Amino acid sequence: MKKYILMPVLALMAFTAVAQDFDNDPALQLENKQKEVKFTVGARMMADAALYHTDFTPMKSGATISDARIRTSMTYKNWYFYADFGFGGGKFSQKNIFLQYSKDAHTVKLGYYNDPAGTMARNTSLGSYHFISRPGSTNSLGVGRELGVSYKYNTDRFMAYQGVFTENQYNKIKAGFNGVTIAGRYLYRPLVSATSNAHIGVNARFAHLGGGEVYKNVLKKSLHLGQSLETFVDEDEQFVSADLDWANNVLNLGAEVLYHNEKFFARGEFIYKYVTKKRDSYSLFIDAQDNIDGWGDIDWWENANRLKNNKFFGGYVEMGFQILGGGYKYNSKEGVLCGLDGKALEVVARYNYTGMNNRTDGEYFNRGRGHYYANGYMEDWPGTGATTVGGGDVHSFTLGMNYSFNKYVQVMVDYTFHRLNKDMYPQDKNFHMGQARVQFTF
Repeated sequence: MKKYILMPVLALMAFTAVAQDFDNDPALQLENKQKEVKFTVGARMMADAALYHTDFTPMKSGATISDARIRTSMTYKNWYFYADFGFGGGKFSQKNIFLQYSKDAHTVKLGYYNDPAGTMARNTSLGSYHFISRPGSTNSLGVGRELGVSYKYNTDRFMAYQGVFTENQYNKIKAGFNGVTIAGRYLYRPLVSATSNAHIGVNARFAHLGGGEVYKNVLKKSLHLGQSLETFVDEDEQFVSADLDWANNVLNLGAEVLYHNEKFFARGEFIYKYVTKKRDSYSLFIDAQDNIDGWGDIDWWENANRLKNNKFFGGYVEMGFQILGGGYKYNSKEGVLCGLDGKALEVVARYNYTGMNNRTDGEYFNRGRGHYYANGYMEDWPGTGATTVGGGDVHSFTLGMNYSFNKYVQVMVDYTFHRLNKDMYPQDKNFHMGQARVQFTF
């Protein structure tokens, strides 16, 4: 009797874990029933081609292997170990690697995996996504994998998923210490059935940055935010990005909603990011006294080197209609929509907004120098004193069609129009992109 109970338990455990980054059960499975052990091996490959048309600054059209993965897993009773490694872009990279223990509605996970508050889109496998790229706002303002430990309580109606993480999985920081993050994602499902599901949710993440570099005998911590224009063929982030010096704490707040039935899905998220700044101004002021101009008072120095906390926001709305196929499915273990399964054809549409311009009234931008100036005109002394962040605002509209030959092979075609507003690129407003992908997963 024991072996008949064990088989469905093992199958459920395998699905629960692999759904984080692959939405199908691996084709190769080895099982030792006597020792109650199951081992799996799978892989994924994505090849993209893209054609870009821009107003002024060119983008590099072409083709690339956007992703290539090998995944492995082992299940023993209530224990699960999972690891996958990437080879996309011609470089080896570690992806997910974690150990998990599950019993009834409770799951404890330890290792390197997606931050639960990293947005619904980032917690959905790219191989299961219904667009060639995730929304730009989730790539620039959300977060991805982190090293940590988490606890999840999940039932038909509720999911509470929270954990503690650190900012660098190998502690490879130049100075300081490996910072700490507390994050959580919480869902309520008012509709639960075999063919239709809906959830609403919120997430929150607080990170204290610890690592940085020594600058004039002072620890300088920085934060980079950026995204490509929702493409993998040219991943240049120059159009939407910002480097925030003296970053100290980061707060992310988000809200999400998802609905699907057999033929239709709709989902969306809102993301808010707040970054606080901190530095040792007095030590930097003393160091500046070696300058030939000098500084008579620390207030003068601080006025010429102002700090301002930054806030950014973004979000997206996506919809899809399945023309043929077995219908959309919901992964209740991860709180995400599954990818296409079997022979299927769908059309999809998305609107995304990323807001990374955090301007200060009255400041002037000199494009030749790439600097903002606080007093409304260019001046070299006592300093710019400006606090504007001109990371770029972008509105993105995507239409796509996806065809799945079977549960292993899928082709995707997207057209995206971007409308950009960035001081550094005043002649770049309109971006047109045609993209295609061939994807193989087993």
